[in-house]
Amino acid sequence: MVADRAAAEAHTHPSPIDLATDQTDFLTDLKTACRRHWDTTLTDALQHTSLSHIRQDTRHHWWTYSSNQALDTAVTRLRIGHTHLNAHLHMLGMTNSPHCPWCPTQPDTPEHLLFHCPHHHSHRVALLHSLSAIHPHRPTLTDLLGGCTNTTQAFKTLNLTRTFLQKTNQLHRI
Repeated sequence: MVADRAAAEAHTHPSPIDLATDQTDFLTDLKTACRRHWDTTLTDALQHTSLSHIRQDTRHHWWTYSSNQALDTAVTRLRIGHTHLNAHLHMLGMTNSPHCPWCPTQPDTPEHLLFHCPHHHSHRVALLHSLSAIHPHRPTLTDLLGGCTNTTQAFKTLNLTRTFLQKTNQLHRI
């Protein structure tokens, strides 16, 4: 009630009170503006990447980080499509063929590596078996790379995907 009265009285004041912004507030506002600009710019840029369906925004997703930098790097590369897989390297003119080293007729893409390559069949079976308790349906690439909206499910799925990547010894290709 006192606050309401003070607010009403402030509106009747002839000129607004000019309070100087202290440097801390200024830096906070500047950081907020920079972050907003970065979010807008990156969100727009992500729409044009080959795997934009995995990450459409720049929000921090705590479950996407692990203590293993090599795994985090691999997952990030898989998400944005900038991998050392032949399909991406071929697009950049760095390899002669876009095909998988074990499947000469299939493009070497993240989807192929995680879902189809017969070379990794036994690891994939173990991954899908582990995921059956978490996902009632067959997981998508978005699910495997931590893109689902349920944070608990995303965290568990991403950890299982990391395990798959470690067991296949393919981190050097991602």
